Amino acid sequence: MQKTSSPKTSRAKIISIIFVALAVIATVVFFTNPTQNEVAETPALQIAKVRTGDLVVTASGSGTILPAVQDDLAFRSSGVVVELNATIGDMVKNQQVLARLEENIQAEADFQALFTNEGVAKAELALIAAQDALVEAEGDVIFLIGSNAWYWQKQFELPEATQAEKDLAKTRMDYFIGLRSIDESDIALARANLESARVNLQDAQSALEIVRSGPNALSQPIAALGTEMARLESARLALENTRIVAPFDGELTAVNTVPGQTVGISSVMTIATTDNLIVRFYLDETDIDKVAVGNRVSFTFDAYPDQSVDGEVVIVEPTLQTIDGTPAIVAWASLPKDTGFVLMSGMTVEVEVIAGEALGALIVPVQALRELVPGSYAVFLVGENDQLTMTPVTVGLRDFANAEILSGVKAGDVVSTGTVETK
Repeated sequence: MQKTSSPKTSRAKIISIIFVALAVIATVVFFTNPTQNEVAETPALQIAKVRTGDLVVTASGSGTILPAVQDDLAFRSSGVVVELNATIGDMVKNQQVLARLEENIQAEADFQALFTNEGVAKAELALIAAQDALVEAEGDVIFLIGSNAWYWQKQFELPEATQAEKDLAKTRMDYFIGLRSIDESDIALARANLESARVNLQDAQSALEIVRSGPNALSQPIAALGTEMARLESARLALENTRIVAPFDGELTAVNTVPGQTVGISSVMTIATTDNLIVRFYLDETDIDKVAVGNRVSFTFDAYPDQSVDGEVVIVEPTLQTIDGTPAIVAWASLPKDTGFVLMSGMTVEVEVIAGEALGALIVPVQALRELVPGSYAVFLVGENDQLTMTPVTVGLRDFANAEILSGVKAGDVVSTGTVETK
């Protein structure tokens, strides 16, 4: 007997098949079509155009105006001030006498006496005495070693003699000395006296040349070969120790004494080149690559906030200094002499060092650069349909935002600067 299914069972099977078919279709649709969230999470390309512009790399700091040259002046010995020839604000010339001590009166007279007729005659007599002493010293040596040995000694002392000639002369000199029974200490003493006489003669000759030349020949320290040069140097020192002279052309910026006052060897005057000013300034140590001698500097003054002038870095100190607990680079820069307004030592200055500048250059954002190897870069050019083409470029100046491109792209090219996540 054949078994048949009921209508109720067949209907359930059909519903089950339809449900499975719908589930398959839904799965296919789900995996073949991205969701709205997935579309939103697709990275969007960031781009920038290669443009023409100016790129200036700078480092900023602050500093103070100072004289290019400044010197504190003092007497070299203590005494009573009897003469004061300048006061604060006076412009003085190099070697101008600014002040004198009481003892300077006698020192000046003694110094000037060296160059009178009597002073020159005294130096000439000293030279004659030195010449006589040399002849006597030579005679003592000849008496001891004999004329033959003396002849070979003179040959040995010739400055133009070769080493072979010196060796021969010494051998023969020693031979003739050996023929005489003489105590070597006596010979050594005689030769020492001879050398001393030669030095004294040179000393007397130099001293005579100085006094014949006049006071200007004794304006600087001299080497004391012997008694005559020592006598001149002593007179010069006595004069210099009791007066103050200007070491260069400049302006007196401080005077701390008056006539009649007893002073020691501490500073009593200050001279400075107020017409030749310089700026000492400080930069953060991270800017070490941006400051170098010859770099252009732009100055802005607190006293003239709307005006600026340009100078040039002239010194970069070799060691860092700690300013308010922070290491800083110390540099010096020149100021133009004619700024059109008054500048004074002590003024505060804002400084901008120009480390490099490229005018009318091709510029891209630094985010567009891709470093291939250290010092070698490329960019991704953006083409149709956002297709990217890697292109090597040569990079020039760069700062924290932009880079100069020397070759590899042209103005108007579009480059990728990366991607951005959108939500």
